[in-house]
Amino acid sequence: MNKTPNHHSQKKDEENQSTIQSQKDAAIAPAESGQAPKVQRTSSPVEQEKKTESPIQNHNPAMSENTKKQPLRKMNAGIPTSDAKESKEVSASEDKRRKIAFWSIIGVTAAVILCFVVYVSFFRVDRIEKTPLSSDQVTFYDPSSALADLTYRVPEGFSYPEGIQDKYKALYAANQNFVGWLSIPNASVDCAVYQADNNSFYLKKDLDGSYSRYGTVFMDAYDDVSDMKRNTVIYGHNFDDDGEGGYEDTIFGDIHQYLDVEFYRTAPVIEFNTIYQDYKWKVIGCFYTNGTTAGDNGYLFYYIATGMNDENFMDFIDEVNQRSYIHTAVDVQPTDKILTLSTCTYFFDRGGSLENARCVLIARMVRDGESEEVDVAAATQNENPRYPQLYYDVFGGENPYRDDSKWKPVE
Repeated sequence: MNKTPNHHSQKKDEENQSTIQSQKDAAIAPAESGQAPKVQRTSSPVEQEKKTESPIQNHNPAMSENTKKQPLRKMNAGIPTSDAKESKEVSASEDKRRKIAFWSIIGVTAAVILCFVVYVSFFRVDRIEKTPLSSDQVTFYDPSSALADLTYRVPEGFSYPEGIQDKYKALYAANQNFVGWLSIPNASVDCAVYQADNNSFYLKKDLDGSYSRYGTVFMDAYDDVSDMKRNTVIYGHNFDDDGEGGYEDTIFGDIHQYLDVEFYRTAPVIEFNTIYQDYKWKVIGCFYTNGTTAGDNGYLFYYIATGMNDENFMDFIDEVNQRSYIHTAVDVQPTDKILTLSTCTYFFDRGGSLENARCVLIARMVRDGESEEVDVAAATQNENPRYPQLYYDVFGGENPYRDDSKWKPVE
C-alpha cells in the first residue's frame, strides 16, 4: 500500500477549505458593516459532495465546533432583510395611525365636555338651581322664599288661574302641574305636590320628565283642587334603608310614624294647602293594607275612592277605624272631607319576597270656624287592628275578618 501523502488531494482540500472560509468571511463582514451580502446561488464543491453523503458520513468535528461558536441563525439575525424592512415600515405606519386615533378621541372628548359645560352654564343653570324638587338630592324648597325669583321666567302674556294665591305663583309659573304644598310637623314631609292626567306619570319621573327612583309627590288624577272632592288622595314613595323593614326619612317615609300613638300626639294636625286656599287636617287613622286583590282573598279596600255619598262615607270611616293602629278623639261627620296620604310598605316583606302593600294616613279637614286644637291625651293605641289576609299568610294565625262584608265606594 502506498502510504505517501497525496499532495494533489491535499491541495484540493485546502482550496475547498479556503473557499468555505472566504464565503464565511463574506457573510460575517456585511453583518458587521450593516450591508447585505450577495447571495451565491451555486453550491460549493463541498456542499455538492454533502448532498450525496449521509449525515453520519458528512459529520465534521471541526465544522461542528465552528458552528457552535458562530451559529448560522445568529449571523442571519443581524442581517436586515427586505422582509424586515417592510415589517418595520408597517409597524411605523400602524403606530402613526394609533397616535392619530388616540389624539382624535382626546380631542372629541374634550369638545363634548366643553359643550356640556357651556350648555349647563348658560342654558340650564336656572333649572338646576331653582327647580322645586331635585330628584337626585331629594331636596325640597320653601316656595315663599327660595322660588320667589322664578317669576322672571314667566312668559310674556302668561296668565294665572283665577283665585291663585300669590305665594304659589312662582311654583305655578315654573310648572303648571303644581297644585299645592304638603307639610307634616316633626317629620320630613314638606314638599310641593303636582298632578298629571294619569296616576302613573310621576311614579318614576322628576319634574323635568326624566327618570327618577324617587318619583314626584303627586295628587290623584281624579281629584280637583278648585273644588275639593270628598277624598283628596296624595301619593309618594319611601325606601327601605337597611333591608330590615326600616324607612328612610325621605318623601313619605315618616308617614309610618303615625302607626305609633306617641308620635301622633306630637303632630295631630297636618297641612295641605292648594294653590287656591290653605287647609288644616286632623289625623284620624293610620293603617296597613294590601295593594292588590291577591293580598286579601280577592278583595281590595278601595281607600283611594274620591267620591262617596254620605252614608257610604261613614261606612268607610268605620272601616278605617277598624284598620287603624291608633284611635283618636277626632269626630267625623257625613259632610266632612278627608285627605289620604298613600305610600308603599315593607312590613309584609319576608325572605327577600317583596309584597304589594300600602301604609295609609287619613286626616279630616278642619271645618270652617272649628278650633284646630285636638285632645291628644284621649288617643289610644289599637292593639288589635284589622289586617288583610296577607298579614296572616306572612305571620300566621286565622283571619277573623275573612267572611265579613266588604266595603265598596258608592257615590
